[in-house]
Amino acid sequence: MVQSQRTMGSSGRTRAKDLDDVTKEYTVLAIDIYRCDVSVKQAFPDSTTETTMVRSAWKDSCEEMGEGMGLPPTVARLIASHGSQLRGELKTKLRPLIDNMYGFKTGQNKKTIAFNRKLAEELKENSTFAFKDIVNKKGLYKNPIIQSGVNMMWFANKKDEGPRHPELFSPLPIPALALVLTAIENNIDERLTGIRTDVPFTANDYRAVYESHVKALEKFEVHTIKYKLMHKILKRLHSVGRFHSGAQALDAPVHLHPQQIGSRRRP
Repeated sequence: MVQSQRTMGSSGRTRAKDLDDVTKEYTVLAIDIYRCDVSVKQAFPDSTTETTMVRSAWKDSCEEMGEGMGLPPTVARLIASHGSQLRGELKTKLRPLIDNMYGFKTGQNKKTIAFNRKLAEELKENSTFAFKDIVNKKGLYKNPIIQSGVNMMWFANKKDEGPRHPELFSPLPIPALALVLTAIENNIDERLTGIRTDVPFTANDYRAVYESHVKALEKFEVHTIKYKLMHKILKRLHSVGRFHSGAQALDAPVHLHPQQIGSRRRP
């Protein structure tokens, strides 16, 4: 039995800590794999794609654990729930930065409301919010808030997903950057009325926005391929993020003790 009614959360949903030890170990690993897949492959999967991604994460978990195990429906739902959880986490982490980095004002007088509404509309137009210089529209995809989002989401510390999975995050994949841009846009959408109003960051409402950012990034990559601008941006987002996490740089030299060198030379 995966869990009993007594050990389920107050919401009636299965939680990882409610599972038996063996199932929990498989599930925690599958959740890690799934979160990474959502981050670097498809942040807003439809129901069919979500099911495929969950099953793939569970299969990979079983392979890594060295033994197959059936995927209980309750566990599948638990794994899938971490997609919306990850998106919500990113939105929440970015929220406090929006006002300061873009210059939104606090207050509810008519002038402030009008200013905020106009600013939000201007930032959204042609993804102006992604420029380092939003006034002159220079430095596309170099606005500091993007790096901050990457740092907070995947490189908060050495044990975060970015440092643990350089094979996935070095350089930062286009879908991950698109997710950050989508989360920033959602936060700006909350200010379109002039007063911050909660706008749910749902898959149904933001899948198209996310996919438009993916396409725009891919288009930018093609148009600037001669200078490898997209690759340089993605590489820097990873390297700065990794430095922020405190993890050793991937190209850092490894200093071995003489005994270790000797042991490595043995057949």
